[in-house]
Amino acid sequence: MNAEQIARGIIDGLSSIPEGLYLSIMRTWDGSGVIDRRNKIRNEMENERFFHVLKSMTRSESPLRQLVTIVITDFYARLDQQGKQAIAGKQDYANAKLGSRLGAQTFIVQRITEIIVQRVRMKRRVQQLVRLGTAFTLNILMIQGLIEESARASRRMRLQYPQTYYKVSTMNLDMIYFLAEDELEPYLIYFNSHPMQCKGIENEICNHLSG
Repeated sequence: MNAEQIARGIIDGLSSIPEGLYLSIMRTWDGSGVIDRRNKIRNEMENERFFHVLKSMTRSESPLRQLVTIVITDFYARLDQQGKQAIAGKQDYANAKLGSRLGAQTFIVQRITEIIVQRVRMKRRVQQLVRLGTAFTLNILMIQGLIEESARASRRMRLQYPQTYYKVSTMNLDMIYFLAEDELEPYLIYFNSHPMQCKGIENEICNHLSG
């Protein structure tokens, strides 16, 4: 993504069974340990972490909201003052309302988080995940496919955004990253970019929001 594409992704955030079956088969094969015992051990650990966060998802959406809040908080904290003011204007935030930088950050992070959570909540995969977590019996093929999708997204986060990964993985939040990967990726790219690229992205954000 170039600076303009990343900025557009951030601004957007402000405002299939065959594939699952394929992933299920791949995970079942890896989990057998026939090819590589290390994959079997890795999969067993991922399974345990996935089911742990699945149980939390059935009680509430708090794990998803927690993941999004962490990413958006890091994104906002790295913005320069001009970028913060541009986003504050987009969110109809008046500095006089709360009278502090911390107040502004809390207000804006919560607003953006709510927009993203509402968008992700409508996805079929999220609804499917909640239903599976409350079911008495589970379709093993379907579960395996979801776990593999979750695990692959977690590994992508670890490779591409290690700073965020090591912050969220202790809470198993990396295992639900796949639910909001498309929405969060622009923010993660920005947060993990070189300062010069960050400046270019901030300029694009300000240009688009002031246009």
